[in-house]
Amino acid sequence: MNDSWDDRRRAQEEGYFDKQNKEALARIKDGTRKPRLSPISGEPMEEVVIDGVTVDKCPKSGGVWLDAGELEEILKRAGERGGQNGDWMKSFFNGLFSKK
Repeated sequence: MNDSWDDRRRAQEEGYFDKQNKEALARIKDGTRKPRLSPISGEPMEEVVIDGVTVDKCPKSGGVWLDAGELEEILKRAGERGGQNGDWMKSFFNGLFSKK
């Protein structure tokens, strides 16, 4: 009996993710994007572009979220600056947290 419950749960889970994937593909095709919500405030986050690197920032809490590859890109750009790594990182974070 336990196997049938596991099979049902697995089928529901696969159905849920299949629906999510289809909705995401539809949004990609028609060019609309669902706004990312802050895990802290639940409000839409803003995209902040600093020196070509886009990060997500919660306007209410000030929290910053990096997607896959964004930290690597930040570090790569800092490495390309040679001896000025500290200066680049300082300007990056100053730009991120500066008042507009």
